[in-house]
Amino acid sequence: MSLYLSQAQTSHNGINILDSLKLRFLKSNNAEGEISVNGNSDSPIIKITTNTQPAFIYNLASKIPLIHKEFKEGQVFLISFKARTISSSLETGEAKLLWLLRQSESHKDNLTNTISIGSDWQEFHIPFQASRNILEKDFRVVFQYGFKPQSLEMKDLTFEVFPMGTSLDALPKTEISYVGMEPNAQWRVNAISRIEKLRKKDFILKFVSNGKTVENQSFSISLKSHAFPFGAAINAKDVVEGTMKYNLFKENFNLAVFENDLKIKSWYRGKNAETTKKAMEILKSDGIDLKGHVLIWPGFNYLTNEYRQQKNNPEAIKSLMGEHVQTMLVETKGYTTQWDVVNEAYTNQDLQNITGSEEILFDGFKMAKKLQPSSARFTNEYGIISKGGIDSKKQEWYYNFIKRIDENTGGLVDGIGIQCHIGSDLTSPERVLKILTYYGSLGKKISISEFTMDIKDPQLREQYTRDFMIAAFSHPNVSEFLFWGYMEEESKKVDIFKSNGEIGSMGKAYFGLVKGAWHTKFNASTDNQGYIKNRGFFGTYEYQTVVDGQLKTGTFTLGKDQNSIITINLE
Repeated sequence: MSLYLSQAQTSHNGINILDSLKLRFLKSNNAEGEISVNGNSDSPIIKITTNTQPAFIYNLASKIPLIHKEFKEGQVFLISFKARTISSSLETGEAKLLWLLRQSESHKDNLTNTISIGSDWQEFHIPFQASRNILEKDFRVVFQYGFKPQSLEMKDLTFEVFPMGTSLDALPKTEISYVGMEPNAQWRVNAISRIEKLRKKDFILKFVSNGKTVENQSFSISLKSHAFPFGAAINAKDVVEGTMKYNLFKENFNLAVFENDLKIKSWYRGKNAETTKKAMEILKSDGIDLKGHVLIWPGFNYLTNEYRQQKNNPEAIKSLMGEHVQTMLVETKGYTTQWDVVNEAYTNQDLQNITGSEEILFDGFKMAKKLQPSSARFTNEYGIISKGGIDSKKQEWYYNFIKRIDENTGGLVDGIGIQCHIGSDLTSPERVLKILTYYGSLGKKISISEFTMDIKDPQLREQYTRDFMIAAFSHPNVSEFLFWGYMEEESKKVDIFKSNGEIGSMGKAYFGLVKGAWHTKFNASTDNQGYIKNRGFFGTYEYQTVVDGQLKTGTFTLGKDQNSIITINLE
């Protein structure tokens, strides 16, 4: 990733809420890294050093002192500072710094921006916009520096808050780019070539009527639905109420995942289970596959209070989770085609710690195999591809975790979920492909399970979404692509559609590919043997023709492993 200062800077009238008097006390000293503040109190220089890369990037982090208050959704903020790198372990000679604005207790509400810093003093401007109301007790601004060994200096730090109604675009910002975004990038040429071989095939349609071939007959043929699952997170309530949101969803996606409705806290709350069951029936009748999310999320923050109350009773914990997993698998049987059996076990280890092993997670896979044998079983994890794709320790842990599950369950992992919540440190497509190949060596399906983007710049959002999708679709192990949401009003991090139903910037990328570059549509006439020859993407097709003044329509399926000659009877 490279950054440069935007030339289109405007004046701004923010209020700096940095508590500068406390800034000089911003110090830390441990074996892995340290922070010191030098210079006079009016112009302090913060020196940040990483001695040894910790297991987590956030293991080396400092909160900047702010005058706290509550903020409203839509409020905009601006972090400004100057920085330079003193030493670096990266080939580029740059140091890295991750800025995080905390909005709630959930890490998925965090707003992040990772920057690369050169050896000369450079000015940085990082704007943020609140995507929800923020309580004073939740609000934090933190910089993390748990990267490879490095040393950098930072000065002239400010954190400004702007009046409601201020446009994010009105603030100065350090522009973001990524390696491989140029139009003629070789990785993209190679990826498009792989897509042509991997996702398409030649086929011959043979039309017959009354036992005879249909010769010299004109047909209109169009891909109706991709065989490849393109999906998004949705809410059960929208499905049941048949809102505009659901109508947009079912017209444009063939795979759904409930954002919260099958999670343990939501399922047992009020009449949520009843609503969710109705939604599952509707999805099935509409021909939309449903991915279950999630059976086991092993952290107290994501479990009901019963689990925390039994924290000193391992057998009770096992019993509670066993009963829950059984309930979910029985209640959803026939509706779910796959499950995220375990979610985010890298950072959530309460159940493992209480019970003394990962056996409670392995049992989830065994029970899923027993009660829903035809449903695929996935793991799911974040921070694998995001943040520049450089967290090699977490990547290695996840790889070995998947192997441990297989070793302890007789190979019950069918798929590997990689969430892909993309911040400002845009992982280059070539790096994305290398990470996918790393996990592909396990011989599993790979799910791009929760794609989002923090970056609000519409052109960059569109281009990176397009490039990321091209890279993922070109990889032989990638079996599905899921956005975590699709309406802008539901998630400021996804805008397939704007709140009024118009196509958003990420939607332009999505439809430009799925309904454009990756869509097969043509008009052709049968030859004197009744054949039409062509090449197309795998999926379900619709054909139309007019015979004796009557419109005849039908469908056929083009599959990867099926016979390339498809006979269609017009009777």
